[in-house]
Amino acid sequence: MNDIVAHESFSKAVRTSTTAAMPCVSFETGALRAPFPAHLPQGIYPREAPQIARTGAVRVDIGLAKIRRDVARAWQILMRFDCSEVLVIANQLEHHASRLPVAAGEALRCEIAALRAAAFVLQDDESAALAAALSARGPGANAATAHVALTVCRSVYWRCGDLERFHAVERSRLDSQPGRMQAISALFDLALDAAVALDQMRFNAARLLATDALEVGRRHIGKHVPADAFPACLIGQVLYEQGQVDEAEVLVVARMASIRQCCTLESALRAHRLLAQIAVGRGQASRARVILKEAETLAEQRGWPRLRAASLAQQIEIEAGSGRVEQAAQCLQRLAELAGEERASNHVSLEIARFHTIAGARVALARSPCTVDIASLRQVHRDMVWRGSLYAAVPVALLLVEALLVTEQRGEAVEVLVGLLRLAPSVGLHQTLVNCSARVAELIDAIVQQRIVPVSDTRELLPYAGMLLVHRQRDANLADEPLMAEATPRPHTGTHTGTGLSERERRIVELMGSGLSNKQIAGELCIAPETVKSHAKHLYAKLSVRNRTEAVTLVTRLGLIPIPRSLSA
Repeated sequence: MNDIVAHESFSKAVRTSTTAAMPCVSFETGALRAPFPAHLPQGIYPREAPQIARTGAVRVDIGLAKIRRDVARAWQILMRFDCSEVLVIANQLEHHASRLPVAAGEALRCEIAALRAAAFVLQDDESAALAAALSARGPGANAATAHVALTVCRSVYWRCGDLERFHAVERSRLDSQPGRMQAISALFDLALDAAVALDQMRFNAARLLATDALEVGRRHIGKHVPADAFPACLIGQVLYEQGQVDEAEVLVVARMASIRQCCTLESALRAHRLLAQIAVGRGQASRARVILKEAETLAEQRGWPRLRAASLAQQIEIEAGSGRVEQAAQCLQRLAELAGEERASNHVSLEIARFHTIAGARVALARSPCTVDIASLRQVHRDMVWRGSLYAAVPVALLLVEALLVTEQRGEAVEVLVGLLRLAPSVGLHQTLVNCSARVAELIDAIVQQRIVPVSDTRELLPYAGMLLVHRQRDANLADEPLMAEATPRPHTGTHTGTGLSERERRIVELMGSGLSNKQIAGELCIAPETVKSHAKHLYAKLSVRNRTEAVTLVTRLGLIPIPRSLSA
């Protein structure tokens, strides 16, 4: 991001005589208040700079240029997600605001507040982020600064489950030729709308909104920017839930390199959780553990306790589900210590406490089923539904069904499960039910076979429930096949499901992995070098990668080609 783009908010604010009136968000209620005055003072540079220079207050011509460079540097650092350094620069810049002319000083304060708001939200500190975002909506805020502030407000309200305020905040509107900050704000706005739709199990709407977010990124920012990891992960979750597991993996794996280097917490959390779920579904528990350990390491580096808690909770689910109760108990102890730590964000503390409650129930079911705290599980489920997190509440409902079964409360367990089965076909809930525990699967089978007759009529549910069991058995068979074991290639015939690669394209990637150039590949396959280039272009697009190294790494990880020597060394 160059200085002009990084500075669009500050520079335009001090150079523009008028700006559109914008509504502001009330700090007390989160609602929209009356607009700020729709004007800014006349441009200050030509008229006021010499006068201030004569008074010795500040060399405006030199001082403002340095401030611009510092603000630009702060935005560039923020794009690398080094939030601590951004906050240090913001504190340093604040000392300059009082030495500037009124309009320039107010514009600088607003941009500093926007920088802080973005940094705090990336650090998962909602309270500080919201306070800074509201400050950034001052009368000196330019459109770009205001867009950042509004997006931060919406992000905080979404994370806190306050959907009324979330929907009340104005969405960013794209100009015909938006700057980088405005485009990124619009991308995140669409991604946040997609996240809400996913939470509410409106899967098709979530996919369309997230796809639009990716398109905004491609059109106005560039291909494969770090910001597009969030909407890509949302699409991946939808694809996974709809049973398109390979497609979901390809989409997320293609962005893992940027997620490891610079990403939002939500991107990292969703990407690692999804890849671990896919690995477990394929019977690759050890690979899932590696993925979740990587998430823990990233959480430590970035200071994200919520990511660490989510990783530990998923590790507990894997260990408890595979009968490794002691390992699950050790992870639970670490999660309990994390939940006991004091932190500034009350919301983060509550979410970690929910992780701990759910994980504790899983360990209890594996170790001593009669000790499971059903009341706490019910409360967690009610809280998630009340917050609008319906999709996240489904695994908790399945866990509650299992807990009710082992405590001899079969009638209630059946009714809770029947409620999920009624909902599933209408919203497209699929893979989460396919991956349910063995106890829940047995209960579904008993309903399908009519060995158990629920209170309500369930005849219309039987075909869908039966299909879930068929798909569950199919996935189990695939997981047991040697070709589906970890680090073992899949069959190399035909078109490869999940990537759309033809056999010719797969062969080209394999030769790339052997270190051959395009000309050498053409000679090997007896085709023209231009044809190799055309195939390469198409397969890069199918895999959502940028070059041959990324293509070879991804296709190897998916098991479509043998591990090249360069990667196995």
